[in-house]
Amino acid sequence: MFKIVLQPEEQALLNAIRDGLCPVGTIPEPVVLKFMALRMLVCDERGCPKLTDLGEAALARMQAKLH
Repeated sequence: MFKIVLQPEEQALLNAIRDGLCPVGTIPEPVVLKFMALRMLVCDERGCPKLTDLGEAALARMQAKLH
């Protein structure tokens, strides 16, 4: 099993995506592809990014809510 460590800017971006504060097209494509490759992010049929369970768990772990 591997350990996901998020940089502060990645954590802030995932928090913004989770809270719905990132409209379509405002997130740089390489960042979206990186998180999609890690299976932390998926895009719905309109192209809006959504966190997966893995993305939610990574955020919770980085915020010390999960060990």
